[in-house]
Amino acid sequence: MKLLVFAHRGEAQAFFNQWEFAPVEFYFNGLFKTKNYYLLITGEGLKDASEKTVAVIANFKEELDEVINIGIAGSLSPKLKIGDTAWVRSSYAQNAERCEFKSFTTTQHSSLDCISAYSRVTTLEEKKMLSSFADMVDRELWSIMSAAHLFDLPAFALKLISDEAESDDFCRLVKEEAPALSKKMLQAFLEREEKMVKKAVTIVAETLEDKLLTHPKLYFTTSQARKLHTVLRGLSIKKTMSDDEIMTVLSTIIEGEGLERTPKELSKLLLMRLDQKLNPLNTKIKEKITQNLKPLMETGAQVSFDPELEQDYVQLNFQIRNTKDQKKLILALEQFNYQKIKEIFQGNLGDDV
Repeated sequence: MKLLVFAHRGEAQAFFNQWEFAPVEFYFNGLFKTKNYYLLITGEGLKDASEKTVAVIANFKEELDEVINIGIAGSLSPKLKIGDTAWVRSSYAQNAERCEFKSFTTTQHSSLDCISAYSRVTTLEEKKMLSSFADMVDRELWSIMSAAHLFDLPAFALKLISDEAESDDFCRLVKEEAPALSKKMLQAFLEREEKMVKKAVTIVAETLEDKLLTHPKLYFTTSQARKLHTVLRGLSIKKTMSDDEIMTVLSTIIEGEGLERTPKELSKLLLMRLDQKLNPLNTKIKEKITQNLKPLMETGAQVSFDPELEQDYVQLNFQIRNTKDQKKLILALEQFNYQKIKEIFQGNLGDDV
């Protein structure tokens, strides 16, 4: 579960609209919870942000796996314009006219730093001085990062720029603009969440893929390895099978047929079983095609069709050694209904659908 930390409720408006947060009975007001997130409103300033973030993490640490500060910041750099959203790389703190020695760096892919001011920035001279340390300024981030670091939790920060470097309209959230600004922060947050989900799916698929590709009982050709990648990715996205279930299928194959088949044949069999789970309709189509090819197969002919079901052909290989073989083939071809095969290729399984 993630802890989302805001200074002001206005910054969190879109998040309250996106999810049904319920108040949490706690030592102070401002803590809310939904299925996947805690949401904390700290109030402005390093002191309140520090005290409240520490209190929440200390009480709910076992449930938390990440802390994310979301809110507005003032630009200290010409490259950051009003309305820009930015993920923060490192967090610094201002103490009087110097920068705190201790800083906190996230693993977020970013080149932008933020400094947290102990008091409101009220002059362009202050902005210029702070610009030597960071690209943007806020009032809370350093305390939130410090609290997360204390409890060994990863922390990140998403900032929306409310004023530009040369502006004297300092880092303020106008009530009328709050809904639109909050929506923009929500959009940037959701984009990151989507990327994290995709990344997790990819990591899971690659880890399992490596395990199968290097398995001592299996051997995948280049085309089979490509097929394995596609099938595992499909199973992960559809959540059809877990890693453990896939490994159980492999164990069953090895225990049942490991002594009779080569590693290449076992790999082919595994791909077939996984593909059946991923594409159950394709499995039914193949079974139906095979059933309708039975008259040809009974002649002793080698009969095949496109295993990917992309082309509706039937390939026949038959040796005629005498007139009896010829008559047998002619009779089988007369009984063979290619139009029926074509319909099955198109997904028309009749009563089986």
